[in-house]
Amino acid sequence: MPKVLLVEDNALNRKMLDRQLQHCGYKVLIAADGDEAVTIAIEQQPDIIIMDTDLPVMDGWQAIKILKASTATAQIPVIALTPPSKTGNWKTALEVGCNDYDTKPIVIKRLLGKVKTLLSGADAATPLAPLAPPVLELPSLPKPVPGISTLTTAQKSTAGLLNSRYQIEQTLNHSFFGECFLANDLNSVETETVIIRAFELPTDDLALLASVQDFLTKEMSFLKVISRQDNIATCLDYFEENGTFYWVQSHIVGRSLTTELDSAQSMGYVLQLTHSLLSNIHPFHQGKLVHCACHPQSFVLRQGDDRVVLTEYGVLPRLFISLRSKSLAYRQALLRQRDYQTAEQRVGNAQPSSDIYAIGMIVLQSLTGQSPEWLTKTMRQGSLTDLINADPKIVKLFERMVNPNQQLRFKSAGEALAAIPLGLIPKKKTYRQAFSS
Repeated sequence: MPKVLLVEDNALNRKMLDRQLQHCGYKVLIAADGDEAVTIAIEQQPDIIIMDTDLPVMDGWQAIKILKASTATAQIPVIALTPPSKTGNWKTALEVGCNDYDTKPIVIKRLLGKVKTLLSGADAATPLAPLAPPVLELPSLPKPVPGISTLTTAQKSTAGLLNSRYQIEQTLNHSFFGECFLANDLNSVETETVIIRAFELPTDDLALLASVQDFLTKEMSFLKVISRQDNIATCLDYFEENGTFYWVQSHIVGRSLTTELDSAQSMGYVLQLTHSLLSNIHPFHQGKLVHCACHPQSFVLRQGDDRVVLTEYGVLPRLFISLRSKSLAYRQALLRQRDYQTAEQRVGNAQPSSDIYAIGMIVLQSLTGQSPEWLTKTMRQGSLTDLINADPKIVKLFERMVNPNQQLRFKSAGEALAAIPLGLIPKKKTYRQAFSS
């Protein structure tokens, strides 16, 4: 049974089209705004999309651009539903990659005919697209057994050392994006403890290997410069060994930011946190890079001074996005952190404003003690003014940070930092008190 994603904010039109499509034997998926449509399209992979262009949260034109820019959804036929009063909609539909368009008021027989035509010959009806970029298949990583450190490529290295100096002590985690180890640097004066991250290179494709090596080398050069700052874990070293790329960074002792999000914090603390997180990401945006991994696990509250330190550089997510990988494992990995991701990032089109959205969700979670899923659902039903009672300047700041429409968000961390009302940030951490219920 073909699946049709119907994107329509008008309840009467939605109900009428849903009934007619089901009567024709289609399974109907429903979305009421552009952001929701992108999410459903990625996860449910419909056979065709009927997209109203005048939508709340994210308009239909922007949603179509995002879907057509993603390798995960680019080949799904899209019919745009446009208002009759606007001229030139056919040209806009062609420019954003629609396969067909129709005007309102809806003529059921005509629209159903277009759906049937596209479904019967979707390949022929799909506009020509540029050649797909190389596909990077992710390495299959062994599943760790609780309490047992799995033997890895790194641990099989000569004499148990990496680069003849790093002694691995513990495997911290495995992920779609690589592996992470705790190690000792035997060449340091006091045998310094470091973090080593590993990525298996695509050695079976020499052209792709050269691209990956060039990308990683440029990333490391950039990171060794910006990580000299006190609020970013220092990038110490990088090297290749036995078909694997490694980079070494300082070990920040402290607790994950996730521990701070279980209960509501004071507004003073949250504003301090907002300033800290934006400052962590600011150097990436200055270097024209999107961090791509802004979630609570990427930050540590350093032991001793409680300063927020960025410990995840986002190297591999940026690598996969730059290669426009069509790997299923990659798409699954992207969706794992979807609570802190925008619609455009989930389809591999991350922007600096995508990082701003992620930070906005983190600080709202800290302010309310509620999950990102709950916050997203609540904000769809109302405004932040209904959710938090605060100075209008602060509410406006948070609203702009988490706006689903990327065009209305802050364009960079620097722009968001400039908008923070600094006079409302307490100078000391004596204001870190949980909200009373």
